Order: sequence, then C-alpha cells, then structure tokens
Amino acid sequence: MQRLKRPLGRGSQLALLEDIALAVGDGLSAAQACQELRQHAEQQGLKRESEAVGAMQGAVYQGVPMANAMRDWFANDLCMLVSIGERSGLLDQLIAAQRLFEQQRAAAIQGFWRPLIYPLLMVLITMFACFGVGQKVMPKLAAGVAEIHWPFLSQQLLMVSSGPWLGLLAALLLLTIFVCWGPYPAIDFRFSCWRWLAGRGAFVIRRYFDGVLLLQSLTVLLRAGTRLDRALQAMQEFGSGSLAYALPELRQRLARGERRLVAILDCGLLSPRMLFRLSNGSRNATEHGTLQRVANYAAADAVAALQRLRVVIQVSCYALILWLLLLTVGGMGAMLMAVTQQHVR
Repeated sequence: MQRLKRPLGRGSQLALLEDIALAVGDGLSAAQACQELRQHAEQQGLKRESEAVGAMQGAVYQGVPMANAMRDWFANDLCMLVSIGERSGLLDQLIAAQRLFEQQRAAAIQGFWRPLIYPLLMVLITMFACFGVGQKVMPKLAAGVAEIHWPFLSQQLLMVSSGPWLGLLAALLLLTIFVCWGPYPAIDFRFSCWRWLAGRGAFVIRRYFDGVLLLQSLTVLLRAGTRLDRALQAMQEFGSGSLAYALPELRQRLARGERRLVAILDCGLLSPRMLFRLSNGSRNATEHGTLQRVANYAAADAVAALQRLRVVIQVSCYALILWLLLLTVGGMGAMLMAVTQQHVR
C-alpha cells in the first residue's frame, strides 16, 4: 500500500524552494537542480528533504510541470508561485517576496502572543486558587458559622467557585480572542453565517491578514508580467486556502468588464481605509505598484489591529486577576473574621 505523503514544514518548503530557485537561476534545469539538492540532502542525512526532492525529480523526468510535481510536498500557494515563476523567469524574486511577507506576519503574530503568556498564565493560576480556596478551604471554615452570618464576599466566593462561573469566564476570554482572530480553517468564509459575522466586525485579524495575502500575491504575480485575470486564475487553479472563497467572485467581476481595482477587490477582506487608498491610486502607476503600496498599509493595519487586541486582552486579564484575587483573599479573610467572632462569642 502506498504511504501517504506528508507535506514538509512551511519553513522547510520556503528554504527548499529558494535553493531550487538559486540553482535554476545559475542555469540548471529543474531536474538537474533536484538531482543536486537530493545529493546534498542525502549527504547531510535529511531524509524528508531527500524523499521530497527525489519524488519531484522523478515527476519532472516524466514531463510533469514542476508546480504539479510539488503538490504532494508543498503548499498550494507556493506551487502557484513556482508555476508563475517558471514562465516568467522570476522565481527567485517571487520566493524572496513571499518569504519577506511570511517573516513579517510571523513577527507580528509572535509580538502578539509573547506579551500575553504571563497574564494568561496568571489568570489560570488565580482561577485554580479561587476554586481551591472556595471549594476546599471555605466549606471547612463555614461549617462553624450559621449561613445567615456569612460575609457577602465569602458568599460570592462560594458561589463563583462552585458553579460554572469560572469556566464561563475562561470561555468568554477565549471567545473574545476567537471572534477577533477568526482562525482558518475553523472559520471558513464559504459559509454565509461566517460572512454575516465578518460583515459586522468579527474576525478582523484574519480578514486583515487575508487581505494582505491577497494584495501581496497579486503584487508578485503582476510584477512577474502576469495579467490580473491570469493572476487570479492561477491563484484559483492552485487554491489559496483561506482566499479560495473570494477568488471566483473577483474573477467574475473582472469578466463583467470591471477594471477599477477598488471594485474588483471589495470582497470583505480589505478595510474601508484600504479601499479608499485603492481608489486614490495614481493614474500613472502600474497595477502592481498600486497594490504594493496598499499592501504595505494593509500590513501595518493588521499589525495595529493585533496590538489593539493584545492591549484589550491584557487589560481584561489583569482586571480578571485583580477581581479573582480580591474575591479569594477577601472572601477567605472575611470568613476567618466571622469564625473568630463566633468563637469569641
């Protein structure tokens, strides 16, 4: 039985494609480049890379286009770049532009999550502390005090720690991140319910980054000399993951004779400010020049949206931590005071 091929990691894919592009740029054919890279991978004991390049080499020898030979090992968007790059002779430039975009996106996402590690851990710890004190310590303290004499904070601590409230608070925090982020493929815009929510401001981070990906992809394809309709066709042919739902609509608008970029690309991924900038593009600028300018602004908007979300989550986490600490310490302290007064009497 044939073993199911598992794609390489994203970083390995980009690095390997860059090596292939450099070899092709030095005058080697695709098959020769694969043969050389396979030898190097075998020398260094890189089994996955050797297996992937060997399979690609065999497919190329059989007359299969390089982009199709890569499908089992590489993401569809990278196969698309190779398909365009082979015809235009600009494969190395396309791969370099794609790597730069992915580095920017990775840096933005890393800058979003890293400052949130500490407050999220502290929220988890304070929730466990609240549950432990409320369910393990408080019942023992409250056993010697009539319920009518329980302090208000102690009653609140017992209620919050015993019911579903802690779980609901954690779920609300996660839901806020989920709705603002909209991770793919959990959120698939092919379904009208997700598009309805997106039209009302949900999934803003996902939409901004998808918008940047759309603009960047079109920019590199147009820079390679591909017409806009052919670029959209190539993106749809090879699939583009989270963009797949929007590409048929964009092509239909172009087929109907629409030539304004702002009208073609108004598919819910670009913010009103980005569409405004598309409308104001120079009449003497090329399409890819206009798209690149707007893509840079869109990337900055995506990073700014991430920063705003991070600040909101940080403030929410610290407010939740403070409330849980006050509830836990105050509720236990009030109950200790009530127990002490009970014994004095």
